Amino acid sequence: MARQTIAGLALLMLSTFCMTGCDNEGYSDDMRYPARTDPIFIKAPDTQPYTVDPPGALNQLPARIKELGGKILDPKDLAAKKSQERGQLEKRLEEKFGTPAHPKVDGKLGDSEEDLADALKLKDEDGKDMLAPGSKLFRRHCLHCHGLTGDGHGPTAEWVNPHPRDYRQGIFKFSSSNQPAGTRKPRREDLKRTLRSGIEGTSMPSFGLLSDSELDELVSYVIHLSLRGEVESVVMQKLLGDDNLEDDSVVAETDKQVGRLANYWVQAQAVKSLIKPDPYPGFSEKSVKNGYKLFIDQSQAGCVSCHKDFGRQNNYKWDDWGTIVRPIDFTSGVFRGGRRPIDLYWRIHSGIRGSGMSAFFGPLNSDQIWDLVNFLQVLPYPEMRRKYGIEID
Repeated sequence: MARQTIAGLALLMLSTFCMTGCDNEGYSDDMRYPARTDPIFIKAPDTQPYTVDPPGALNQLPARIKELGGKILDPKDLAAKKSQERGQLEKRLEEKFGTPAHPKVDGKLGDSEEDLADALKLKDEDGKDMLAPGSKLFRRHCLHCHGLTGDGHGPTAEWVNPHPRDYRQGIFKFSSSNQPAGTRKPRREDLKRTLRSGIEGTSMPSFGLLSDSELDELVSYVIHLSLRGEVESVVMQKLLGDDNLEDDSVVAETDKQVGRLANYWVQAQAVKSLIKPDPYPGFSEKSVKNGYKLFIDQSQAGCVSCHKDFGRQNNYKWDDWGTIVRPIDFTSGVFRGGRRPIDLYWRIHSGIRGSGMSAFFGPLNSDQIWDLVNFLQVLPYPEMRRKYGIEID
């Protein structure tokens, strides 16, 4: 009996695993992206959180935000008040973005005749579609955390912290694009680097064992999910807020938002959008000490105002996804956006969108940013701090 029970459990575990995508098959042809039903985060409460949410409580955050005076919009209100408009939105989203088994991005780039899929580089060099194979890879490797629609609410999401990213906001933290903060999208290489290296200090693993072409396919599908989700969110917000739609038409408004938001993605991929710093001046005691002064001087960078005690006494805060986070402790040596000097430069130059980390290029010049980079590389290591005369204790 015990042997049969063990065998039965093993079979059940294998069946469950295969349901999540251990085979080479993609989604079922009759599967559809579900209409959004979870609350849309608009504004954080003024009340500062005192700890992260406990395991299993991710779905309770919207109610907590509302209770504390923040603002959320509930798509269920749209279903009750404007069921016809909601139905039109769902239909148009499928016409523009397809289904999980047959994803697409349909349309032209602005007033040009260029196909959006081409402009977004959703096809490989031979013109082969990357979305369909990307959806299979996503189902196999990513769905359990990031969810079917990229909502960050997969079955494991409640049990890990930081929680998996919700792509539907159109916000990504780690970007090398110099676009304005409110519209910045990551470059394809940014997403690929995250997949290849993972995110240190989180449950996002490295997918470095995947081939280069597979990583490109996953990147394409993430862009597809993010664009689709952001279009849905923006149109829903307009309907819930009783905004006037273009030509009083859900279809026209959806098409307008596809073009507008896709254009930000296209612009981010342009060579001129890449942050290009002045040459790295090298590592020196003078540079490290100058970086230290910039970090602690409130009249200059003043990083210590947010990274209290160099991050060791940071307060919890709400981020732009409506989840609770804490600014990095630089003495830990964990750099989620990458630990190469250029990674640190990009974070300081243009900030980290969604986290509250401001951009510093302008107030600081390129050499000063490099000085901060050199200081941050020394900060986690007591022996190096002593070598350069940096006292933080």
